[in-house]
Amino acid sequence: MKLSKFLIFCLSLLLVISACKPAEEVKKENIVEVGKTITFDYAAGFDNGTIYDTSFEDAAKKAGIFNPTRVYQPVKITYTKDSLFPGLSEALLGMKEGETKNVRIPPSKAYGALIPNATVVFPKNKINNSENLKISDIVTVIASDGRRVNTYVKQIGAENITLDLNHPLAGQYAQFSIIIRS
Repeated sequence: MKLSKFLIFCLSLLLVISACKPAEEVKKENIVEVGKTITFDYAAGFDNGTIYDTSFEDAAKKAGIFNPTRVYQPVKITYTKDSLFPGLSEALLGMKEGETKNVRIPPSKAYGALIPNATVVFPKNKINNSENLKISDIVTVIASDGRRVNTYVKQIGAENITLDLNHPLAGQYAQFSIIIRS
């Protein structure tokens, strides 16, 4: 008898507890925040509408920047505020899954301000594979403090190569169209 009363009490308690649950659970939105793995597509261009980079193959072909050796697909990263350049990181933060956004990023938060005369000249014999270099190729040099610095071939002379320390897009605004996939 005591056992049946106890079972009836437990069943009644379960019914009361289950009746207290909300009819539908509130689903937390998937938003971009520090530590989350995110996947996004993008198209990057200049103020005049010219696209210089994209994760969409069709857009790359239409813009004349298609590279057959590149895999065009959404970018997947673990988001931190330092994952990408500052303006793009700021634009992504707080975006929701499925959201699209267009942003214009100033040079200081994109590829940096253009520093006039930020060049160094090296004799060709000090640069590996110098005979195969072309204007705008990337050459990595070791700074005096041991850091690896990407430079860009600005000029090729008979004896020397002039390297530019600015990013090729330094000083320009960057326009980004972003779609958060997940």
